[in-house]
Amino acid sequence: MIRSLGPEDAEACDAIVAGLPDWFGVPQGVAECAEAVRTQEGLVAVDSGEVVGFLTVSRLRPRAAEITWMAVRADRRRRGRGRKLIDALVDRLVEQGVRLLLVKTLAESDPDPGYRETRRFYEALGFVPAMGLDLWGPENPALLMVRPL
Repeated sequence: MIRSLGPEDAEACDAIVAGLPDWFGVPQGVAECAEAVRTQEGLVAVDSGEVVGFLTVSRLRPRAAEITWMAVRADRRRRGRGRKLIDALVDRLVEQGVRLLLVKTLAESDPDPGYRETRRFYEALGFVPAMGLDLWGPENPALLMVRPL
């Protein structure tokens, strides 16, 4: 089941992040994600009453939104929960007149296999690599991906 992210979900989201140190290993990023699940709109994936995944979203402009954070619990990955989160988000955004959905991740120049998988996940859902960005320093090259809605 996918539903809106609420204040009661924050600790479960924190626990998901803590269980994914290969993706959330930088303390500043962990803190920023914790703030986002407490302040931004988002969605959660729920199995048997337990939050097993989440995403947060920021509205950049009336017709553009960005996925700011997304994670699925390590033992629940690769079972379609991430796809369901994005599909539900897209449905909501289209109803609101949003035309573009953006997400930032590590660029192809980073050899990390987990982020290679992340980029493939987004590409399979219709996101297109748009441009490299210098946001997180040379050791963490950023890639902006865009999906027309």
